[in-house]
Amino acid sequence: MNAYLGTPPMSRIDHLQMQGIVKRFPGVLALNGVDFDVRSGEIHALLGENGAGKSTLMKLLYGLTQPDAGTILLNGEAVKNRSPIEAIGRGIGMIHQHFMLVPSLTVAENVALGMQHGWRTDLNTVIARLGELSERYNLKVDPRRPIWQLAVGEQQRVEILRALYRGAELLILDEPTAVLTPLEVDHLFDVLRQMANDGRALVFISHKLHEVLAISTRITVLRDGQRVDTISPQGATRLKLAEMMVGRPVTLEYDRAPCDRGDVRLELKGVSALSNRGDLGLKEVSMTLCAGEIVGVAGVSGNGQHELVQVLMNVARDYDGKVLLDGKPLRDRQTYDLKQKGLAVVPTDRLKEAVVLDFCIRENYILGHHWENEFVSHGTFQRPKIQAAVKTALETFDVRPREPEWPMSGLSGGNQQKVVLAREFARPVELLVAAQPTRGVDIGAIEFIHAQFIQKRDEGASIVLVSTELEEILQLSDRILVLYEGKIQGQCLRKDATEETLGLWMTGGQQ
Repeated sequence: MNAYLGTPPMSRIDHLQMQGIVKRFPGVLALNGVDFDVRSGEIHALLGENGAGKSTLMKLLYGLTQPDAGTILLNGEAVKNRSPIEAIGRGIGMIHQHFMLVPSLTVAENVALGMQHGWRTDLNTVIARLGELSERYNLKVDPRRPIWQLAVGEQQRVEILRALYRGAELLILDEPTAVLTPLEVDHLFDVLRQMANDGRALVFISHKLHEVLAISTRITVLRDGQRVDTISPQGATRLKLAEMMVGRPVTLEYDRAPCDRGDVRLELKGVSALSNRGDLGLKEVSMTLCAGEIVGVAGVSGNGQHELVQVLMNVARDYDGKVLLDGKPLRDRQTYDLKQKGLAVVPTDRLKEAVVLDFCIRENYILGHHWENEFVSHGTFQRPKIQAAVKTALETFDVRPREPEWPMSGLSGGNQQKVVLAREFARPVELLVAAQPTRGVDIGAIEFIHAQFIQKRDEGASIVLVSTELEEILQLSDRILVLYEGKIQGQCLRKDATEETLGLWMTGGQQ
């Protein structure tokens, strides 16, 4: 089947069923006889830990890979989607966790890309149709702007518009709220409800249990490649869903000792830094961080968090002001020296700044530490020692699959993040700079990661936690500051913080 300009699918999708789906990869049974279905007009949430099989199941439906066994029924008729083009032609669209957009092209060009338009593409026609869809679903975006100029939330709108433009009657959304602010999530949910009211079928993949309970019509939970159950959100709780996902009771609240602040470890004095757009992304920020303390940095994405993290990672050289680590200027230090002194970093964008997708897990695990005596002797890698260290880390952080030679590109986003965290926590931590550390990570892993943060803090580590998740900020921080338009809009102790106050600061309001 072919996808043509603005052409709807051949028939409406009333009911899609996946029966007895099996998928094997070398050494891994990813799906073991899974049943799943979605109906017109419903939002069916798909839950599970990283590696449970959620994304694999949806990739099979979208034609990105093929099942080893099982049947897909579309309105009662058996179908095989041998490619995404065939899936799109049958009215199936997918919004991936990592957007599939070309930054240098405009919105309209990205929407038209890959579709058949006859002998030439009339972008004015594309723009006009996008205007109609934008108006109907309140997905405001300028079709003439290049993607690189758009905020993350706007880029997601483009992905949704592209799927709608191609006539999607069934839309798969893989972690659609992972990069959105609370206000953007509310807007997205309004859009999804409108789409369901129009008769579309939606599959909503997420790790955020409160969102699943708020938006879903039905909830299916996968664990270890098998379906645990399909339930109604009515009467369900976050604790019940978490236990279904993990197979054991999960802690969602943490008891911890009061903060015992030590000496000042990190100090920023009037720091201003340029953004990648060439304007000031960070404006005269001053802050301190003590030993044994977690400082949470909250704010709507794009308000200086990225520039702050770049400065603290010591990769931003074009900034004014002073950054002192243990009383010494940070910019004068080498990465090797900082790593030796206990700097650990979880950057905002793991794909650009933390992992190499073409490398395997083992190679990614030793990045930045490949010069250490633990791994190298007389200029030669000690393969058995590296393999043993990687296997221990994969077991500790529950990375799936637990295969050191598995390609990084073959891991889910959550499992990629676990590898990054395992690498950074493998050595003594004095200063941890963590940006969105649990983005795309399942509830069981979040529980483990948060416990690690608290343990490091209790051991005397200093932690800067940058997160758009207010719940995470409130659970872990000892002090909280909010960035707005590159400046510190407000700050307070955790005991004095409320979601209402933080939300006010995040939108530029004063207490």
